[in-house]
Amino acid sequence: MPIDDHVFREVMSLFASGVAIVTASDRQGTPKGLTTRSFVSVAADPPLVLVSIDRTSRTLPAIRASGAFVVNFLRGDRAALSDLFASKAEDKFKGLTWVGSDVAKGAPILADDSVGYAECVVREEIPAGDHFLFMAIVEGGRAFGGRPLMYFRRSYAEWPRTG
Repeated sequence: MPIDDHVFREVMSLFASGVAIVTASDRQGTPKGLTTRSFVSVAADPPLVLVSIDRTSRTLPAIRASGAFVVNFLRGDRAALSDLFASKAEDKFKGLTWVGSDVAKGAPILADDSVGYAECVVREEIPAGDHFLFMAIVEGGRAFGGRPLMYFRRSYAEWPRTG
């Protein structure tokens, strides 16, 4: 018998993690995006990553249509941006500075808001409960450095170290 939903969420909140915004462009070139903590570096050779996307996400069709996405690792002072992209707001990109990735088929790169990003091309889509897992090869990216945004027990904090 599976664990109770409330207990599951409480236990999972104990895993401190970085915060990222996954972006993609739909068929019309409209930017889409969502906040995630469900990101894993899978392998170095070849460079593979995995993201988990909710079946109800409005970004899911854009990832499927383009077959690509960008993972933007948020700066420590960007908790409000994380909340915006976790919401159901219609135009999450209004007022943001971004450039479209050539590698990831126009997916927005949020360089001003990130400590780095990975440009990814989907290799495989795997159904997993109420989510889909996307295994992707990293074909581009950049590391800016700085202090990343962390999430623990339903609250944000800036990582205390620089590097």
